[in-house]
Amino acid sequence: MFISKSPKIPKIIVSSFVLLFLFSSHLFAQNNRHDEPISEELYGILEKRKEFIQQEVSTNKNEWSGTYTQGDHHPTVFMWSANRGFLTWGSHHTFFPSRINFGKAEFLNNRLTIKPEISKEHLNFQYIPTELSMIKWDEQHFLIPSDRLINFAYAVHSGADSRIVEYFTKSEDYQKSRKGLPNLPKEFGKVLTMKAIKPRITAVKITDDRIFDAEITLNLGRADKLVEGMIFYHVKSSGSISIVITDLQEKSSKAEVVGISGSVENEIKPRIGLKFTSKVPDGYYDY
Repeated sequence: MFISKSPKIPKIIVSSFVLLFLFSSHLFAQNNRHDEPISEELYGILEKRKEFIQQEVSTNKNEWSGTYTQGDHHPTVFMWSANRGFLTWGSHHTFFPSRINFGKAEFLNNRLTIKPEISKEHLNFQYIPTELSMIKWDEQHFLIPSDRLINFAYAVHSGADSRIVEYFTKSEDYQKSRKGLPNLPKEFGKVLTMKAIKPRITAVKITDDRIFDAEITLNLGRADKLVEGMIFYHVKSSGSISIVITDLQEKSSKAEVVGISGSVENEIKPRIGLKFTSKVPDGYYDY
């Protein structure tokens, strides 16, 4: 059995080991919305812009233009070309678009700057970062929000594929090679190659065995290279537990549980002294 938790999404029990966690305030806000299908008018715009972008991509030689996806089960789709701008759409629980955005796109100095035309007040608003950095990882292309390059670096450091799918990856690259390290700016190099960070729990408060609502305090913080949204792992023969950093202090941090695997009888519960690691440990099944 595996239980996972995402912000504002009900707990679920699934037969396979699944951990999907997109930790950003924008997605946090969108998770409060219902899946309201886009109107026929917006669907017409989606189809028309998709066709125009695909036509331009098929004839130009810009390796970065094209279609990208973010997420696994209900991915957000993002596509762009120099003259036709960008188009993005997605859904929380259905395969019919319930969120959409589009607008102009400018490619300059290895960054993509976009100007969305649909505002956050719109029922079908799809959030999209307005500045995306182009990052190449061997043969694969990624579009990373410029203010989240450090988070991407920690995702690479963790070795967890479930973290990498949180970022826009060019669709045609999924079967291509991803050897070595991504070409992130050199200031992130130490994160990519550093040893695992291993915090431990110094305090925990659990009410009525509600593990996902546990209030966890760790002994490491900002001074120890932790960042908000960072995932840590603990594994033993009977199962595993994953936690995410929700609040940072200089020498300590707060965290909450985002995943548990194992039988109900043997599931791991957060307790004082329990140690975690920032790199996916042996025995951790990463979907």
